[in-house]
Amino acid sequence: MKKSILLVFSFVLFFSCQEVDLPTPESENIIGDWEWLESVGGISGTGQITPSSQGETRQLEFKKNGKFRYCRDDKKEDKGDFTITENRDSWGEYLVLKLEGDETSKSGLSFLSNDTMQLSPNCADCYNATYVRK
Repeated sequence: MKKSILLVFSFVLFFSCQEVDLPTPESENIIGDWEWLESVGGISGTGQITPSSQGETRQLEFKKNGKFRYCRDDKKEDKGDFTITENRDSWGEYLVLKLEGDETSKSGLSFLSNDTMQLSPNCADCYNATYVRK
């Protein structure tokens, strides 16, 4: 009985946070070019920034080989590798997008539709960014 419980616990622990092998439905959905629509958040949680309020555009490109490129006003700012992991914790199940280039970032990843995604950094006063497929 103790071995069974230990085996189940080990199984749950092993699968609680795992890298998702490409391609998956999530990674297939992210492949392509994305344009920044808006970001909402800040200390009050109600701040909103948009391309017009910032005077800039932002683009993300994800390729099937696990590479990404981030641009501002169509000029490359960063590039590198991306990974998508599934995470399960007390908040539930969710995807985490990790971008590893000159800068490394992690964000919660959710798809509001096939053509709209939201990136949510894990901090109290950060902005959640919404991107639409180009």
